[in-house]
Amino acid sequence: MRHWLATAVLALPMLAITPFAYAAGFENAVLSAEKDAMESVTSFAPDTPVIYLAADLVDVANGAKVSVSWVSVDSHGAAPPNFTIATVDVPIDNGQDKLTSDLSKPTNGWPIGTYRVDITIDGTVAEAAAFEVK
Repeated sequence: MRHWLATAVLALPMLAITPFAYAAGFENAVLSAEKDAMESVTSFAPDTPVIYLAADLVDVANGAKVSVSWVSVDSHGAAPPNFTIATVDVPIDNGQDKLTSDLSKPTNGWPIGTYRVDITIDGTVAEAAAFEVK
């Protein structure tokens, strides 16, 4: 018992100086048919002109490579499964606290199905938001 207690006491200072591991990312991701909307929507009509994405940046380093990918997960044959419709690289500047992106309606309207928006930091997905068109 004394050996265990001594080991625990010796380990405490090491825990105190270990840096807290925190991953950069995003909060409050909002998908909407309206620019600057405060509430997220998960379902859109095929004739929605533009779908907007906004998210708060959380400790994303200046110069990080942030990308937004719009993905058709299952559009019932209109596109292959998990087809990337568009990817946009977003430069991160000093003091930037918001990420925005949007995707306009295809000429013939949004195909019925399920979709996803992936937000990556330096190639790793940090946030994903799903939506559907019905």
